[in-house]
Amino acid sequence: MKDEEILFSVSVGWVQAEAKQRIDRRLTDSELLLVKDGLDEGLGFDIETVFEAAIDEAVRIAKE
Repeated sequence: MKDEEILFSVSVGWVQAEAKQRIDRRLTDSELLLVKDGLDEGLGFDIETVFEAAIDEAVRIAKE
């Protein structure tokens, strides 16, 4: 894999689908910006734990 390859992303469509299931409507543009900020903050909050778990699990499965 190339270093620049994206491994995970969240699209507006995905967020809108989640909103439709959760609140039975699409989000407004201003709500989407707030969701984007929340995702940025949430992913940055404890990303080391996420990396650690994902890497450990990948190594464990690859050994099987």
